[in-house]
Amino acid sequence: MDQEIIAAVREVERAEAAAKQYFDMLWRIRDHLRIQQTEDDTPIPLARAVCHPILGGILRRDPRADVPGPAFTKASLELAIRKGTLQAVWKNNKLHVTPAALRAWVTLSEKERKQPPLKVAYENLDIKSNREKQQAMTSQNLLQQQLAALKAARKKGRK
Repeated sequence: MDQEIIAAVREVERAEAAAKQYFDMLWRIRDHLRIQQTEDDTPIPLARAVCHPILGGILRRDPRADVPGPAFTKASLELAIRKGTLQAVWKNNKLHVTPAALRAWVTLSEKERKQPPLKVAYENLDIKSNREKQQAMTSQNLLQQQLAALKAARKKGRK
């Protein structure tokens, strides 16, 4: 009877080990399917770019489950864009970077990455805030009103 119990225990242990191996494989597949696959030219918002695997994070399909990398923040990426060492594009009024640009930026030497900011980086993007746009429209409207008033005064002077 002892031999039967020992054989049954061993069979249960083997079944538990096989089930554990099976469930571990399922969890790995599940995690792999949750990871966001990106092409080299896919624009990624800066808030999510810090979670890209190139920067040591985990970029998942659900943005709430993203895991940022340990070394880079959104501010450090913005600084690199201002310096001109990281290429970015504007899309829907937000800065986006591509995995190719991140890879090129990460492979830069420490000396190249710490160069002083270039003014050209933001001048080329032609960025205006909503406040600046409103001020420009207001000044254009004022100018048009003044021109209309001058034309009206000129017409009165001729009569």
